[in-house]
Amino acid sequence: MELCGKPQDKISFAIINEAFAVVEGDKRWVLDNLNDVAKNFPAEIDIIDLLALSLDEVEARIMQKDALFVVGGSSDYLTKLFHKTGFSKLLPKVLNSKVYVGSSAGSMVMGRRVPDEVRRRVFGEGELFEVEEYLGLVDLALIPHLDSPHFPNNRTDVLDEVAKPMSFPVYALRDDSALIVNSDKQKFIGSKPYKIS
Repeated sequence: MELCGKPQDKISFAIINEAFAVVEGDKRWVLDNLNDVAKNFPAEIDIIDLLALSLDEVEARIMQKDALFVVGGSSDYLTKLFHKTGFSKLLPKVLNSKVYVGSSAGSMVMGRRVPDEVRRRVFGEGELFEVEEYLGLVDLALIPHLDSPHFPNNRTDVLDEVAKPMSFPVYALRDDSALIVNSDKQKFIGSKPYKIS
């Protein structure tokens, strides 16, 4: 609300909801994410399909909205999709005037990528899409879902065991927390993040 400069009930969203496409299993969490946006923000919501639209169409539709919400799934696939469609080059322009909200993988891709060893141990996934780096728009890495029952290895003791010192900060966040980045200012809200390196 503060970042958008208008009341919550007036904030419109463009949603990118493609990162889940390669993830197996029950997708109720996708519906929950979308329903959370719909319940909390009653203004117009558009779903943008990066594979179905030209980059010009993507830009035009996003620019009609106040904020962009990127749903989770596979962060490597999402990064590859951003590059393949050219969205990674459009994104810095979008960020000049729109608020970006990332859920799980949607937030991870904005920063740095942790090594495959950490991803395998914590999330049970390795390198599948030939992605070595994320977008690096913020100089840190986020590991979402700390202490979540859906990811039983995403615990501080496991993270301490597998995470080697890195040249950038790494934060593990619980599902009730978030990082707000506004220009060069960063602020965590919700429960305290766990800093790994």
